[in-house]
Amino acid sequence: MKTLLASGLAFIFFATARADAASDADVTIVKAEKVVIEEKVITIVAEARTKITLISDDYKEDYKGDNWHGMPVSRVRVASAKGTFTIKKPSQGPEKAWQESLQLAKDLQAGKEVGRIGFYAPDMVIKGNLLESLTGPGFLYPKGN
Repeated sequence: MKTLLASGLAFIFFATARADAASDADVTIVKAEKVVIEEKVITIVAEARTKITLISDDYKEDYKGDNWHGMPVSRVRVASAKGTFTIKKPSQGPEKAWQESLQLAKDLQAGKEVGRIGFYAPDMVIKGNLLESLTGPGFLYPKGN
């Protein structure tokens, strides 16, 4: 049931989201080691710092704290010594935002700084208290965004 609810909410989110909407995981790249660019996937291996939003309980109509669609959330920060960040082109969303992501990935390959990676409903692996990988739909954003 929770999987169905999460899938439904993800669909609604992508159907209505703007490219700069609040993401579920924000990755700030400290130092990129490798950037691989494909048509629908960008893979970055890097030292990074990540803010992740985690749902901590079911929907509560009267909940007043930090929430996502009425569900209480926790926000955590996790470091990556050498994390793999796989950004997949969202099935929904503006094509222009994906093209900008591809250009920013090229800039990152050339050694330039980018702002952040915004992931939406990503899969993640944490090992040894460090974020090892994050995979899911998302976009690269320029600095200041």
